[in-house]
Amino acid sequence: MKRLAPLLLIVLLGAVLRFHRLAAQSFWNDEGNSARLSERSLSLIIEGTASDIHPPLYYLILRGWRELVGESEWGLRSVSAFAGILTIPLTIAVARAIFPDQRRLLWLSGLLAALSPPLIYYSQEARMYELLALLGIGSVWLLLRLADRWLRHKPAVSRAVPYVFALAAGLYTHYFFPITLAAHAVWLWARHGWRRLFIWGGLVTAAIVLYLPWIPIFLRQLGTRPRSDIPVAEFAPTAVRWLAFGPTVAASDVSLPLLAASGLLLLALLPHGGWSGFKARLLPLAGVLLPVAFMMAAGATRPAFYKFLTLAAPFFALWLASGFHAAWTFAAGWRGVNAGSRVFTLLLAGMFFWGTGVSLLNLYGNPAYARADYRGMAARIAAAPGENDGILLNAPNQWEVFTYYYKGPAPVYPIPRGIPDAAAIDAELSQIAARHTRLYALFWGEAERDPERLVERWLDSHAFKAADEWVGDVRFVIYALPSAAAAQIETPVNLLFGSQIRLEGYTLASDTVAPGEIIQVTLFWQALAPIDTRYKLFLHLLGPDGLIAQRDSEPGGGLALTTTWVPGETVIDNLGLLVPPDTPVGDYTLLLGLYDLTDPTARLLTRLNGQITDAFLLATIHVR
Repeated sequence: MKRLAPLLLIVLLGAVLRFHRLAAQSFWNDEGNSARLSERSLSLIIEGTASDIHPPLYYLILRGWRELVGESEWGLRSVSAFAGILTIPLTIAVARAIFPDQRRLLWLSGLLAALSPPLIYYSQEARMYELLALLGIGSVWLLLRLADRWLRHKPAVSRAVPYVFALAAGLYTHYFFPITLAAHAVWLWARHGWRRLFIWGGLVTAAIVLYLPWIPIFLRQLGTRPRSDIPVAEFAPTAVRWLAFGPTVAASDVSLPLLAASGLLLLALLPHGGWSGFKARLLPLAGVLLPVAFMMAAGATRPAFYKFLTLAAPFFALWLASGFHAAWTFAAGWRGVNAGSRVFTLLLAGMFFWGTGVSLLNLYGNPAYARADYRGMAARIAAAPGENDGILLNAPNQWEVFTYYYKGPAPVYPIPRGIPDAAAIDAELSQIAARHTRLYALFWGEAERDPERLVERWLDSHAFKAADEWVGDVRFVIYALPSAAAAQIETPVNLLFGSQIRLEGYTLASDTVAPGEIIQVTLFWQALAPIDTRYKLFLHLLGPDGLIAQRDSEPGGGLALTTTWVPGETVIDNLGLLVPPDTPVGDYTLLLGLYDLTDPTARLLTRLNGQITDAFLLATIHVR
């Protein structure tokens, strides 16, 4: 019992870290897809995943799980959390099998798995990646038990059957799982030679037979992702950083911890223990190096693909544990040197676990690393309902996650539909705009979905952008839609800002608004000479007590940069300013100005009524 107590405490620690703030963050796009797909019947899940980029097993498990615990964020993510907890004792069991005489490595491997930032991160996500890690390390444990039977020349059928089913489950979980079979083959050949490798091939064939119904779909999915080749010298350290500290740190934040991790990995490669010692370490080495090498060979080296490395994370923990053990026992028996090596090991451990702490603190509480808050965006829209509001989603897989949260009356439009076409988008947005006075737009993945930004260009030409902010990796934008876009100057001013920019005039849709409405102003600009500096516009709404609201934006919503203006041509810019819902009734001052994008204090000066000022009083706004 004394030997089990530390291991049980390690598993308990891992459980606490995986359930801590499990539902604190909103679902993001892919999690929304998991949530909505798991609502379907089993046959519809299989049908849906046949056209998806992932096999069906995880979704089928999630379908059954939601019947037990519900469809909340906590409920759906808890599948991954429990998978993450089970990964810890399995990592310990594999360590026990490959390092049978080194008890220190058991709890050290378990501790590193329990504290692993990538394993914790994906234990808190309603996706299949933690299940992938569990099946990866679990299949290895079953292989080790099977090989133990072979060494003792005993019948192995009772252990072969679970192994075959584990392989089949892995194949039905993720298309990246087959790479783990290569790690099995490398270790088996080194440990048992060709004869056992042939027997193992028969077991793999049995697993593939179970996978036969899905093989045509698997083959169809091959090569559907775009390649992104990154040099080995760049991707290798990135992979090490990700495996050591997960997706919630920047390289600059963990430079010393990353150095410590690299040192530990190298120490594990020292020739201690002879050939048998190397064979023991070969399994974690293959479990890490083969997935990394395969990602480079397949061109799957963009950040979006790093999550595939979750498969390698338990093996990375085993490799690191071997490095710690090598550092601790280095020069054993050498007077003075052994003590020094242990101090050095403690120093490495402190550096490494400091990086782990930084990553976990970012995961639990740093907004910069939070998932996109669809829950918050949906709540904001629902809290400010308008009679004629509409919602645009520019990526098709935002539909599932947004409608998971949003239950309000405003219609939701996924646009563009299919391949972006300017004429089709113009026609559809014209119809949408005719129905609404306000639009909320959620822009995500424009580079792939709408690379020419046709949707946003249309909106910036026909509507008034009143808010534009990043919510995670999603841009949340609010537009006001006029009955007709202003094409003529209502108030000419012929006002010079600096020496190169002239405001010819403006048109104010109305100088009277209600709280929660959007002030709409169309500005008519002209460049007198080529402009080398990017300038931002600002609208400030000032009351008796100071600033009430402000809107800062490059012209054209960021699509008509001042550096692109052609001298002599008029640039028409629609600008909106959202009046806060709690604004008291009264009169307010609306100011306009420009400033250097790189220095907000460097405003362009203008002369008004003989006075030099850095802001132009556009109008007095009456809040009714």
